[in-house]
Amino acid sequence: MSSVTKEILDRERTVWLAFLEGDDQALAEVYSNNIDRLYNYGRQFTRNKSLVKDAIQDIFFQLIDDRDKLSPAKSVRAYLFACLRRKLLEILKKERREVDMFPEEEEAFFISVDANSYFIDSKLSLDQKKLLEQHCNDLPVRQREIIMMRFFEGLPYEEIAEIMGLANAKTVRTMMYRGLNKLSESLSPFKSQLLQTIIIFDLLR
Repeated sequence: MSSVTKEILDRERTVWLAFLEGDDQALAEVYSNNIDRLYNYGRQFTRNKSLVKDAIQDIFFQLIDDRDKLSPAKSVRAYLFACLRRKLLEILKKERREVDMFPEEEEAFFISVDANSYFIDSKLSLDQKKLLEQHCNDLPVRQREIIMMRFFEGLPYEEIAEIMGLANAKTVRTMMYRGLNKLSESLSPFKSQLLQTIIIFDLLR
């Protein structure tokens, strides 16, 4: 883990503890620091922007209601992502049952990028991002979600495991490599670049 990353995580934990102790301004900082990425993550589950915004508001209202029951968080970001994921899946599951959609569609997750999308490798062009989007969306849903969080959000394996409710970082890494190996041969030059990024990440952790 880089010194900058550790500093950010330490600040997040300090602000979170301040919120737990009753500081509402601390919650405002948590919201400000995470809203853009929460929204971007939520939009991968549904095109309904209002639904995503409402779900994010709901989890922050819930934080206020449950403040006395909450514990210090190892990663505030991972905790918020996990809350939003559960909230959206619950809402979407209910909506799809109401229109008689098949159960296997309940955890739909589609990577969508635009010119402003964050990507861990800033040298990638929008065309390259779109190519990655196209091929990743042909993968099984959990593999594409892992790739999105790892490369578009730069999340470490441990946080992804926490967000998705998976056993551990090793499980996440295994699923991600399986997903990368399934990418089309037409993506092979780009795939090599991704693998190099993974190696760099592992050296920095």
